[in-house]
Parts: sequence; structure tokens; C-alpha cells
Amino acid sequence: MPRKCCICNHHRRQEIEHALLRGESNRVVAQRFTVARGAVARHLKHVSAALSQARQLKEIEVGKSILTELRDLKIQAEQLKARADRAGDYRTALAALRERTRLVELEARLTGALNERPETKILNFTLDAETARRMTETFLARHLGVNPT
Repeated sequence: MPRKCCICNHHRRQEIEHALLRGESNRVVAQRFTVARGAVARHLKHVSAALSQARQLKEIEVGKSILTELRDLKIQAEQLKARADRAGDYRTALAALRERTRLVELEARLTGALNERPETKILNFTLDAETARRMTETFLARHLGVNPT
């Protein structure tokens, strides 16, 4: 009969799993809770799916709260702009519009709607020896002032 997991039966199991969720190492967790490092590793094996799912849910919740806050800020910026427009304060209206634009851009970055990664295109081609020699001579002459002939 297999042994029961000592971490599953530990009176501070929840604290141990929270430490692991935060990304603390097995060694640090084992030292803090005075359990064997191997026990922590074995525990991770049989609860890793649940822990990784909890970690993903936590990340999703954090992402949702950030987006919710951004959307609230956009609404506030729009309200400030409308108030400034009604008052004829175009300087403040422009500042509110600028801020709303910045918030929209930030939201687009966070959601992945704005792709700022440069695109790399690779072109492979083969040169004969004479063409390669001429290209090298031309490059050296232009950039180093060397005339190899």
C-alpha cells in the first residue's frame, strides 16, 4: 500500500501550496515548513495540475481586474472631456482626449490587439564565386575606402 503524502496531511498544507503558487523553490518551502524537499517535489507531482490551473486562474483574474480598471479610467477620461467641452475648456478637453488615447493604446497592448514586434523576413540565395568576389570588393571600396585591385 502506498504511503500517504505528508504534505497533503500537513496541518499547514494550504500555506505550503500558496508558497508553491507564488513560485518559491522546493528547497525554500521545505526549509520554512520543516519538511523534506523530496516530499515537496512528490506533492507537486500529484497536485501540479491543480496548482497550475489555480495559477492560471489567478493570472486571468489579475488580467481581468487590470482591464476593468483601464476601462473605468477610459470612462472617467471621456466624462472629463465631455465636461471640459461643455465648459469650453478646450485645453482640458484635449488633455482628456490625449489620456484616453493613451489608455486605449495600453489596453490594446495588454489584450494583444496591438502587435509591436518587428517582422523579420529571411531571404536565402546562392552566389557564384565571381559574383561574391565582386560584391565583396564593392562593399570594401564603399565602406572602407579599400581598393583591392
